[in-house]
Amino acid sequence: MRISRALAGVSLMLAILVGGLPAALAADEPENIIKYRRNVMKAVGANMGNLAMFAKGNITFADNIVANARGIREGLAMAEGLFPESTETGETNALPKLWEDKADFEAALRDSIAAADAMVTAAGGGAIPTVIEAFRALGKTCGGCHKPYRKKH
Repeated sequence: MRISRALAGVSLMLAILVGGLPAALAADEPENIIKYRRNVMKAVGANMGNLAMFAKGNITFADNIVANARGIREGLAMAEGLFPESTETGETNALPKLWEDKADFEAALRDSIAAADAMVTAAGGGAIPTVIEAFRALGKTCGGCHKPYRKKH
């Protein structure tokens, strides 16, 4: 009796796992990855925009610069895995060159991540000139990916 109940439980778990498998695979369809990637990059852009306002002197509110810097750093780190094969077509702003020169793209992204790390450190230190300098350096690295690998708007 106990064995049949155990087998029934295993059968139910297998049915749930196998039944849920197609939905899990559908979640990673290229168009969903592209949407996710776009959302991540929009979040990076929003954090950059907030820091730009601060760096330009448009606001003096500095309470969130560390959070903005961390948001950029985390978003860029997430971006590393968001350009798999099969996501080069569809509603993407990425150019085919990204997949053709994947090693160069990844190197440019690593440069941006390193600059974002420096931005986090500068933001944590609180010295306004250092924060602004780190932000400008970070902004320059963005072009390393956007200019060669992103469609012009």
